Amino acid sequence: MRHFQKSFNMLCEAIDCAIDSQLHIVQITHDGHPYKTMYLGCLGTSLQRRFERFGEMDDIDRAIKFQLEAFDLTLDGHPEKLICLSNLGNFCLTRFKRIGELADIDKAIGFQLEAVDIAPDDHLDKPMYLSNLGNSFLARFQRLGEMVDVEKAIKAHRSAVQLTPNGHPSEPVRFSNLGNSHLAWFQHFGEMKDIERAIEAHLRAVELTPYGHPDKPMYFGNLGNSHLARFQSHGEMSDIDKAVDSQLNAIRLTPDDHPDKPMYLDNLGNSHLARFQHLGEVDDTDKAIEAHLSAVELTPNGHSNKPIRLSNLGTSYLTRFECLGEMKDIDAGIIVFELSATSLEGPPVDKFRAARKWISTLRLKEKTASIHGQGLQPQHTLISLIPDLVWLGTPVHQSLQTIQDVIASSIHEVVSDAIRAQELELAVEWMERGRSIIWSQLRRLRSPLVDLQDSCPSLAQEFQDVQRRIEMSFLCHEMQDKGESELSSLEHQRQNHRRDTQRRDELLAEIRSKHGFERFLMPETFSVLSKACQGHLVVLLTVFEEHCDALIILPSSSITHLSFTEVTQGEINRLHAWWDSSDKDDSLAYLLSYVWTKIVQPIIEEIESVLWHLANDNVARIIWCPSGPLSFLPLHAAGNYGRDPQDHIGISDFAVSSYTPSLMALLSTPVQLGPPSMLLVPLPGAIPEAENIMQKAALNNIQPYIHHLSRSQATVSAVIKHLKSHSWVHLACHGVDKYPDPMESSFHLHDGCLTLAMLMQNSIRNAQFAFLSACQTATGERTLSDESMHLTSGMLAAGFPSVVGTMWSIQDTTTPEVAEAFYAVLFEEGQKSEWKMKPEPAYALHFALRSLRAQGTGDRQLMKWVPFVHYGI
Repeated sequence: MRHFQKSFNMLCEAIDCAIDSQLHIVQITHDGHPYKTMYLGCLGTSLQRRFERFGEMDDIDRAIKFQLEAFDLTLDGHPEKLICLSNLGNFCLTRFKRIGELADIDKAIGFQLEAVDIAPDDHLDKPMYLSNLGNSFLARFQRLGEMVDVEKAIKAHRSAVQLTPNGHPSEPVRFSNLGNSHLAWFQHFGEMKDIERAIEAHLRAVELTPYGHPDKPMYFGNLGNSHLARFQSHGEMSDIDKAVDSQLNAIRLTPDDHPDKPMYLDNLGNSHLARFQHLGEVDDTDKAIEAHLSAVELTPNGHSNKPIRLSNLGTSYLTRFECLGEMKDIDAGIIVFELSATSLEGPPVDKFRAARKWISTLRLKEKTASIHGQGLQPQHTLISLIPDLVWLGTPVHQSLQTIQDVIASSIHEVVSDAIRAQELELAVEWMERGRSIIWSQLRRLRSPLVDLQDSCPSLAQEFQDVQRRIEMSFLCHEMQDKGESELSSLEHQRQNHRRDTQRRDELLAEIRSKHGFERFLMPETFSVLSKACQGHLVVLLTVFEEHCDALIILPSSSITHLSFTEVTQGEINRLHAWWDSSDKDDSLAYLLSYVWTKIVQPIIEEIESVLWHLANDNVARIIWCPSGPLSFLPLHAAGNYGRDPQDHIGISDFAVSSYTPSLMALLSTPVQLGPPSMLLVPLPGAIPEAENIMQKAALNNIQPYIHHLSRSQATVSAVIKHLKSHSWVHLACHGVDKYPDPMESSFHLHDGCLTLAMLMQNSIRNAQFAFLSACQTATGERTLSDESMHLTSGMLAAGFPSVVGTMWSIQDTTTPEVAEAFYAVLFEEGQKSEWKMKPEPAYALHFALRSLRAQGTGDRQLMKWVPFVHYGI
């Protein structure tokens, strides 16, 4: 080791001398000199190597600067151009690994893709260009989590290995890089063949590399990581022992001041922790803490891996506390989790998980000792990280995966904490920020900029232009992704989207620095959210573990809190499982009775006086905003429906029910009064339904205002065209929710599918109301309950402030009856006021279903009306 250290120090001195000499040569060489580009490239490479040894940011910044100068001075087609591209890609990748700026990794991939495209297959350096490209794709995958990147990484690394001759000096690094890609794939999908390939490749790299080679520690570290991953999956003790041995070898061969030393120590700590969890030997927790603590101390501030290393250290402290029960460990864990969660640098997902551990560790301490002074600070931190975690620059499907895997359960937990602390307005704000995130992003992209245009017109114009480009990419991303065959073209598209999003972030910061715009497009406060409720009674429902709570926003904007001690998260999940598998008679009646007795009836009793006050000559209205597993309960139909109709009692006896995916979704533009212009689109099986609607329209003298597209007329282009000039639409056709690509959720028309993306791309300025006469248009994905990923919410996001949909499948024979009764009420009410009052679809649906509710009991009868729901205002 002493000999290795001495050799390494001599190498460093040589690099310093080389840089001084190269810098002098560059300074005395004019730009037209034929060797100027070579001198600049060599200087950049030396600076990059010194950065890798000492980690001084100035070195990598200057390396990129000099390499860019070389690139600009090199003519297209010159052999040096390829070298410049390759070096630029590597230097940008190196800087990305240090500070985590997405612009750097996108630039790295752009440069390396160009190098791979230009180099012919028989070029001697083609394997190197492919391997470098694979490294960048893998680094971006580890940051953004897009599976397409790790697929590209494996493909590039595999090609690099295949093109590298046996015995070539770069053969070990090519194997090691390929092993890293297979390891990443295994960690995501758990396919055994990939971890076997990873270990095989990493072992080859170690075996082909002699001791004394500067890359030998890296190969040992990678091999240890693969053994650790296989141990965590299959529990073979030989794997964890090999992992520890390999990582110890990496550490022994690496000087203390080497930038990679913290990484090897962090990995060693993870292995000791994994071995403790299997064997329970306290000595492993001590070694884990020692390794993780050293890793944190050696990692400079500003390093993108600082948060995850702090979090790993916290996990080690927490593990030893759970074993020995010493308060010093839990106190230390709280400190490092806080440092990790509040770091300015690092991937948002690492900081979010650290915030979650910070909260859980504090809760654990509360059970064992008194704790003061923290308040809700950890919860505030966690909520504040959501916009960075679900970033507009990320594809929608990836954002949804992040919401499902990382965010969803945490939101209910922090909301519960705010409620327990009697911070009810804060609880409402946090519920809003943690639900319908995708639809809220889209709404913000469409926010009016009137005040900004008056104050800063040029800034407003640029911001509006960027918003529009992001919106189009936001809506089209998934479709283009599937149809694109050229790798470089797709890469260019995605990088443009991320650049626009980064530019939007910069513009937002500039706008918010101006007086009067400090909260421009910031998350809404309770005062704003309560105004969005527009004087309605809004009931927010949340459940976390043993707590189920209702927050009732009254027309006065005050909040009433109810807690349901008999309703737990486990109970609701068991109820769903029973309902999904139930084939018993009267199962729906039981479900409705449970929801009434346990949840809805207590709410009605609490606010009954308010309901009577609001009712006047009409029925009061409640807007439900449930979260988590409560989102799939038929709150609007809750009641006791026994065999004797005289004994029936339910929510419909007290209020009209609507739903909303979020409070801000209740905001709408002023409605233009006057007879509605309606687009009626029935497919062949729904002709009787359309005929019933037309008959009611004729009776109320509004048939001339209805445009009927039937059979072959109901094409995608025709529907889009006529939607622009109609305020109401009735779609009687098949609807399909598409997960995880919600923008491709669609209505099946005569010649194809009308997707939500198509609707949103076409401005529907006068949209007022939509009736979706199809099965399960308001059901959504169970694993994404808070996102309301269904067609009904999608239509709200597309601009329709009021939508009727269906929670479950509907009966073909009943739908025409419901539609006829619905429009009879809507048309008659409009005629009574001479269309001088805003139509009320929620009330129309309520009264239309009244006769069906009175017709009898039993599941078959209940299923005639229970599935129909109203969303919006």
